[in-house]
Amino acid sequence: MMAPGTIMAAITYISQILNGLMMLAMIFQSVSRGIASSRRLKEVLDTEPAIQDGTMEAPEEKGAVTFEHVSFSYPGNKTPVLKDINIDIQPGEFLAVIGSTGSGKSSFVQLIPRFYDVTEGCVRVDGMDVRDYKLEDLRKRISYVLQKSELFSTTIKDNIAIGNPSASFEEIQKAAVCAQADEFINSQKDGYDTAVAEGGMSLSGGQRQRIAIARALLKKSSVMIFDDSTSALDVKTEKAFREALLKEYPDVTKIIIAQRISSVMYADRVAVINDCELVACDTHDNLMKTCEIYQDICSSQMKGGEEDE
Repeated sequence: MMAPGTIMAAITYISQILNGLMMLAMIFQSVSRGIASSRRLKEVLDTEPAIQDGTMEAPEEKGAVTFEHVSFSYPGNKTPVLKDINIDIQPGEFLAVIGSTGSGKSSFVQLIPRFYDVTEGCVRVDGMDVRDYKLEDLRKRISYVLQKSELFSTTIKDNIAIGNPSASFEEIQKAAVCAQADEFINSQKDGYDTAVAEGGMSLSGGQRQRIAIARALLKKSSVMIFDDSTSALDVKTEKAFREALLKEYPDVTKIIIAQRISSVMYADRVAVINDCELVACDTHDNLMKTCEIYQDICSSQMKGGEEDE
């Protein structure tokens, strides 16, 4: 007959051995995962970017953008997103882009800062093919505002200053005033020093968009692209922003993607993209007379407004 102490000692020793074996198994598991992760990380670090710098010297900055027989398909997908696009955007022009969901509007503007390379044809900025630019030189000329605004966990002032870190407070405030953000910023307890939660979750969608717009304005680029970045603004605020933009930045080329007719009707020209093709590009008044697709968009929104009322 075994004494109780002997039984407890045996159980303790067995438990220690089992714990050691379990820890050893966990170490082997962690090592195997670490090896697999290091291989994946090395693949990423060793990957050569598909978008490479050009070698030519950048021309004088004016803000002209030209699409010459541009067709585009995303890598690994043969389905065309854009087909034979031809358009000449003059320096200082206010061009609006409208079309149905999935028609290729965002892909159209993403080719300008060379987020992707065209499949056929070429995109020119200030007369030079974007593939010949150094990426840094090209993207210095372009401000790009996305529909979903990316903000960081710092102050509102610092979030705006990302567009131009050397800007003075007066310049930051001027950009915020134009973006219709100054009023709500000053209503905060700490004003421009108000802390923003990660991802901007402490602000509404419209407030986040206006801060992102102010950031782009502060960059002072010759081409500004707004990819449906006023979708969360009410009609009154959007109108005030559009009027301030045209007044304060008359020489900057402005390209705006929007869904609302009220957002595009005052542009110098409206480009209508449908089924991956540029079907028309003219003033609002002329499109109302000549473009059936544009007429359908207008009539559907007017009917929708009447139903809402």
